[in-house]
Amino acid sequence: MKKRLISLLLAFSMMLTFLPAGAVSAFAEENIGDIIADGATIEQGGTYRLSGEYTKRITINTSDPVTINIAEGTTIKNNGSDLFLEVKEGGKLTLNNKGTYEGNSFLYFKGDEAKISGGKYIITSGTAFTFVDGNSIVVDGIEIQGKTNTDGIKVGELRGIYANKTPNVKIKNSTINVDGNFYGAIYVEGGKAEATLDHVTAHAISRPTIIDYAGKLTINSGRYTNDNRTDVVISNIADAMKVDVIINGGEFEGGSNEKPTLDVSTHRGYQEVTLEIHGGTFTSTQSGLVLRNNATVKIDSSISKPKFYSKSGSLDAIVNCETTDGVWGNGNLQFDDGIIEVLGASKRAALYTCGGGSYVRTVVNDGKIHGAGYGIQVGDGSPVVVLKDVQFENNDTDIYLNANQKITIEETFKNNATVDCADPSDGRQLTKATETNYQKVLNLTSANAGYLVGYKTKGGKEYRCLSKKVGVTINDLKGEIKAEDSAEFTVTLDHEGSTGTGILTFGDKNSEIEYKDKNGAYQPMPKDPKDGLEVDLSGNNKNYEFRITPKDAGEQTLTAAVVRDAVEVGKDSETYHVAGRVHTAVTIEGLEDAVIKEGESKDFTVKVDPKDDAKLGEAFIDFGDKNSEIEYQDKNGEYKPMPEGGLPIDLGDVKEQYAFRIAPKETGKQTLTAAVKQGEKELARDEANLIESEMPILTLKDGVITSVTVPGKNGADPEDITEIVKKNANEDGSFHVPEGATVSVAFDKDAFADSGLKFGHWDITGLDDPNAYQDKESFAFEMPAKAVTLKAMTQDASIEDDGPGVLGTVAIIGTAAVGGAVLGYQAYSLGAEFAGKLMALPYFPSNRSALAMMLWEDAGKPMPESELLYPDVGQEERDMDLQHAARWAMENDLVPNLNDEGTAPEEMKFYPDNAVSKIDVLKAWQKAQELKQNA
Repeated sequence: MKKRLISLLLAFSMMLTFLPAGAVSAFAEENIGDIIADGATIEQGGTYRLSGEYTKRITINTSDPVTINIAEGTTIKNNGSDLFLEVKEGGKLTLNNKGTYEGNSFLYFKGDEAKISGGKYIITSGTAFTFVDGNSIVVDGIEIQGKTNTDGIKVGELRGIYANKTPNVKIKNSTINVDGNFYGAIYVEGGKAEATLDHVTAHAISRPTIIDYAGKLTINSGRYTNDNRTDVVISNIADAMKVDVIINGGEFEGGSNEKPTLDVSTHRGYQEVTLEIHGGTFTSTQSGLVLRNNATVKIDSSISKPKFYSKSGSLDAIVNCETTDGVWGNGNLQFDDGIIEVLGASKRAALYTCGGGSYVRTVVNDGKIHGAGYGIQVGDGSPVVVLKDVQFENNDTDIYLNANQKITIEETFKNNATVDCADPSDGRQLTKATETNYQKVLNLTSANAGYLVGYKTKGGKEYRCLSKKVGVTINDLKGEIKAEDSAEFTVTLDHEGSTGTGILTFGDKNSEIEYKDKNGAYQPMPKDPKDGLEVDLSGNNKNYEFRITPKDAGEQTLTAAVVRDAVEVGKDSETYHVAGRVHTAVTIEGLEDAVIKEGESKDFTVKVDPKDDAKLGEAFIDFGDKNSEIEYQDKNGEYKPMPEGGLPIDLGDVKEQYAFRIAPKETGKQTLTAAVKQGEKELARDEANLIESEMPILTLKDGVITSVTVPGKNGADPEDITEIVKKNANEDGSFHVPEGATVSVAFDKDAFADSGLKFGHWDITGLDDPNAYQDKESFAFEMPAKAVTLKAMTQDASIEDDGPGVLGTVAIIGTAAVGGAVLGYQAYSLGAEFAGKLMALPYFPSNRSALAMMLWEDAGKPMPESELLYPDVGQEERDMDLQHAARWAMENDLVPNLNDEGTAPEEMKFYPDNAVSKIDVLKAWQKAQELKQNA
């Protein structure tokens, strides 16, 4: 016998070795343990299994852990008992179900711990699972199929000995589909009960899918639907404790044609009911009512942006309203973020609030409301509705106010909103009055025909209101008006149904417009366009008379607008053409660039053409502070001193020309200004330049003047008089040059371009130090009080001055390759003049402009990168070579930048007259040659 038992055990062991791992596990977990008998009471911990059909209740009455297995493919049937399994106080149950249960209520749990895993439960009557106690209960991966009048999972007990128990149930990865008798798919009732749902799919037909009457419910994810009733009901009932529901995610869809998807309510006298929504999607497919709140609801996007879809039906999407039918609620809704979308909106609201007093309060902080008939509707009663911010999109009306209702819109609201009200009238208040100064700039638009959103203040508070539109019509304005001529027109105001006064304004045209007062006299419009003309808006059509005097020629638009309550309530515009006015012209003749010797005078004339100013009458020709130096020719041909204030003339009868004579008192360049005036008003002016001096003579042979400048007055920049000097050259080719002027001259290379000759030296007379200039092909000097003669002497271009053989080839090569420091040493050692000849330097320029020109011409006159012009270099066409040379030399660092650090490019100067040393010239020449070699 013993040998036979050993053989059987060995065979059994070998069989396990060759079975697949899953089969071994299934054998171990499902088939090990005693089969529980029908109606058995388990009073000892251990592992058990269910098999077959049962007619009586099974009870677990032990605090020891009990594991019950239902094998895969097994169907457990309950053919008689109203309850299949009951776990008494202290029980610890692990249920591993890989099969199917069919029958009445499966489990009533009063123990401490439970873990329900897997299995299909076909419930024919009652509630599949009831948990009235238990600190740690996990339901994972189950499927409940309930037939008619069946419920899914109930958590907690409202009354009796289990009313104060604390069941904590976590349901995940499960499917519950029931008809619903009382509890629906998931029901939380115990005052201290807690339930958490993760990845649960639940559906009910005759009862709400989820009900929380007392306790805490957290929904993290899943899908919850209902055919005929509310999807989620949150409410406390008589003797109920606090109800607290948190929805972090999931999909909720209601299919009833009259019930909301989410229904939250409370009863006055009982503890609060709260719902927090931090994410999820909520849809009503039939009634349109997604959320009805009569308690406390807070909606935000702390986990994800909640979405509320009202797909069809006749009800509003979200309703925050005091409970009716004698049952009182709070109606406290805080919408911090989310999306409310209403399809087929008609007159349905996305967010509707009604009720009275402090019981009902709706605060909208952010989010988007899309597609509704009314975005936010303030219903009957006296609810508090506060709009802090929201984005309205494609709504028929964004804000709708029932009769006598108002809305609080805070400063944080920056978007646009259309406002409609059931009882429009002129001055009808729309927003609650506030003491802060921001409502004027709220972007609100009236949806009531014939009204705009106005603004009023009263008792230090501000509010928005309706303002009746005013019809504005501009009449009789000419199509064309001459500049500075006047034209009359009228403005008609149609304001039937309006009250009070408004402001009629023409904007920036007020300074050109006059109004006719009650005495028939024209008065200037107020200067400030915001003030305008006060108009009476009571009664009906009223005409106002005006006169306009345009100033600027061209197409113009006149706009008349009426402002009331700080809002433009009506306007009209007319376009007209202003023909340009040709004003007086005055011309000085016979004086431009004249040279007048000291003590002499010169005759000149002034022509006056009044053009469109002929009708202005008397005017004056005035020369300003030069009047004392000028005489006019009277009708007898005699010259008389100019009258104080100018020479009177008649613009309607001007002479062909007026004759004058000037005897300047100051030497140097002067500007004479002739002006035609009427009082202090100047109609026209002209200017002429002249030079007065007994000037020394400059004789120049085979050379050209490149510039002549005289010191500016009162420390101003030097004035360039080059063209004046050249224009007034004497017949022998000599020039009058003011004493102290800076004169720049150069050898006339163009005259000897094809002659085979080049510059040799200057023969100079009249300058104190001729040796300083005689070897310079171009140079600048200060004109003395005596005559100066400069003769350029030429030599054969093939002659090499002190040719390079002096030092030999090695010295030449060495000099050509030296850098700045060595070059300076050699220049001083060998003599700057000799070093210049050695380096083939054409000449030694004396200032920055001559240096830049020499380097630029030697380089082939390249164009600089920048197109900016130096302000201290001439800007006429003749000066462009120097402008290009200066800019190119500065860009290539051939001449130093003398501007202060940080000077803007367009403000940089070149300082053309600053002197340069011979060493500076040699360094610049050396660097320029290197640039040519590297090009």
